Amino acid sequence: MTRPARTTAVGQRAAPVPTQHLAELAWHLFDEAGDDVLLPREHITDRIDVTDGQFERTKGYIRDHLTMEKGKAFLAYRGGYMITTDPAKIAENASLKMRRINTELRRLLSGAINPLGEQVADYEVLAMFQDEIAHMTRTYDRMNKATMTMPKPVRTAKTKRRRRTAART
Repeated sequence: MTRPARTTAVGQRAAPVPTQHLAELAWHLFDEAGDDVLLPREHITDRIDVTDGQFERTKGYIRDHLTMEKGKAFLAYRGGYMITTDPAKIAENASLKMRRINTELRRLLSGAINPLGEQVADYEVLAMFQDEIAHMTRTYDRMNKATMTMPKPVRTAKTKRRRRTAART
């Protein structure tokens, strides 16, 4: 759901708010909530009054700047966002992102480069891409095995949905 542009009392568009300021406001929300507490996107956007686009830029600023400054990871995690120093949560999050990247790399090979077959050797850059992407996917396989040895964070029990049967008349 997109939000309408923020407007002033007379209907003019409100002055833009610097991303750095919005990131500090968002980080303050996470600090108040505490480490390892999931905050839903809507909670954050409502509390700091940002549009979807502003929130995306805010997340980028947090990841690029505030995490190093504050010494905590910022994760999109199981339907919400959190700050944490828990290695298991960080590894699980990184593993999920790396799996997506690995899938994209494999599709790049299978869908764009490898169909050229022997012709790839005629194009130095494509041959380099083929070799390097193959190397990256092998590296991913090693990283994936390493994350399997990390302890898993406590998983929440999912409630089972009951199917409603139609009332018979």
